[in-house]
Amino acid sequence: MGALLLAVLALADLATALTGFVASVAASVCAIALRLAPTQRRSGLLGYNAALTGVAFAALWQPNETFATWLAICVGMNVILTAALARYRVPALTGPFVAVMTLSWAMQYWLPLTPRPGTPGCDAGAPGFVFCSVGQVIFMAPLVLGLLTWYLLALWNARATLWALASGAAIWAMLSVLTTVWPALATQAGGIGVNAFLAALGLGVFGRHPNVRLVGAALAAVICIALGHWLAPSAWPYFTLPFNLAVWTVLALTKRPGQTVRT
Repeated sequence: MGALLLAVLALADLATALTGFVASVAASVCAIALRLAPTQRRSGLLGYNAALTGVAFAALWQPNETFATWLAICVGMNVILTAALARYRVPALTGPFVAVMTLSWAMQYWLPLTPRPGTPGCDAGAPGFVFCSVGQVIFMAPLVLGLLTWYLLALWNARATLWALASGAAIWAMLSVLTTVWPALATQAGGIGVNAFLAALGLGVFGRHPNVRLVGAALAAVICIALGHWLAPSAWPYFTLPFNLAVWTVLALTKRPGQTVRT
């Protein structure tokens, strides 16, 4: 699945896809060097956050020596953080990715990273926003590539993806209504779409009821709005932090006594 998602990303930006692939390979090498469990490496648990970090780096900054060095350090931190969360049976989700990207953003003053020109976002006023936001999960804005990403996710887990799409459509409908009375909310449409979809998808993978998935998507949207309002003056991105906070919260509240959440 990861290889297919990178292939779709390559249609939009080959360099970004290659950076994600190299980061994933580097994570595997790091995991071998640290003698981590081979089962975690083969399952992709230790590589997907590193791959996402590589994709984000290529989407946000132009490559140079600092870029390569800091990305290598971030890949190592991703592997260590993911292994630590797995040890305590906490679902990693994209938590390690959020941690290293937040640190990278904070370090920009000391790291000579050159920003890359921005890419177009998704139009919250169109129904296609639901599919477009799926593509933004891997930093792709074009609607067609968002549809391809959604299709691949459906092949992987059709029920969870369809319910996530339904939850995303519900959040889009509520967002469309809210933006008529709160126009400034439209600037957060991309973040809300990505995090709401991921929350519903993640809760589906963990077997939660569709109603719970919708609640998780709504919670992620609320967290996006709160963080966006708080971080707006400093233009600080929250990446997929709302998705992680929403899923961790819902999993904790819906866990049966004695149940262990699989990682």
